[in-house]
Amino acid sequence: MEFGVCINLVEAMRDGTLGEKLASISEAGFSFVETNAAAAIDITADEMLLIKRALSDYGLVCLCSNVMFPGNIKVVGPDISEESIRSYLNRLMPILSDFGVKTAVLGSGESRRVPDGFSYSEAYAQFLNCAAAAADIAAKYGIKIALEHLTPRETNLLTTVGETLVAVRDCGRANCGLLLDYFHVDRDSLDIYSIEEGGSILYHSHVAVPESRLYPTPEDAELLRPYFDTLVGCPYNRTVSIEGVLREGVSYYDNLAMAYKVLKALSK
Repeated sequence: MEFGVCINLVEAMRDGTLGEKLASISEAGFSFVETNAAAAIDITADEMLLIKRALSDYGLVCLCSNVMFPGNIKVVGPDISEESIRSYLNRLMPILSDFGVKTAVLGSGESRRVPDGFSYSEAYAQFLNCAAAAADIAAKYGIKIALEHLTPRETNLLTTVGETLVAVRDCGRANCGLLLDYFHVDRDSLDIYSIEEGGSILYHSHVAVPESRLYPTPEDAELLRPYFDTLVGCPYNRTVSIEGVLREGVSYYDNLAMAYKVLKALSK
């Protein structure tokens, strides 16, 4: 498995912390980053050049993206505009391609939240249309789309691995697959084992300590073991990003270094 870190590259570049953060990510052992897609929609050519140079300077690549849609762009509900959604995606995908993104995560819980009183089945069909549009446009740039299951706290559409796996199949696009996020998995159910049915279309994965969403330390290894056992059993040997919360009182580098050691040890 290849391990990376979620970081908003545009935000870090604009607030002046990009070099420091990329240096820590690289030094800790990670090989790639995953950036916020929606935050990059207004990036300038000069800003893109600065980010790409910084990534190259620290031997990193940006293989993945998350947050495809900002919350104010709705992809389900009575007032959506398919034309506006496609226009946004046509602007976004070339930007992601310029970053080097190979897998774009479609989570965006607020964008896909079904409004009260609106038909769930209609919302599901709308989401599939959005996913298909994203996949079709992304395919022009060699990018895959990974649908992300979220928790009921974040959205009310596709809140289990099993449901999202069905949605991938219903989408019917060769470059549309699944993202497994361990933080979002209901550990009281057997939902995580749904992935065993779709390991071949598992394109990417997110990890953090369950419940707290903190960056893992050696003390958290047993909490993460079922996740890694499941991935190894698929078998899965692609990208895994930490999408988590930094521990207070611990440096950025130390958060990363401890986490990397845990992930490497559990993935063997």
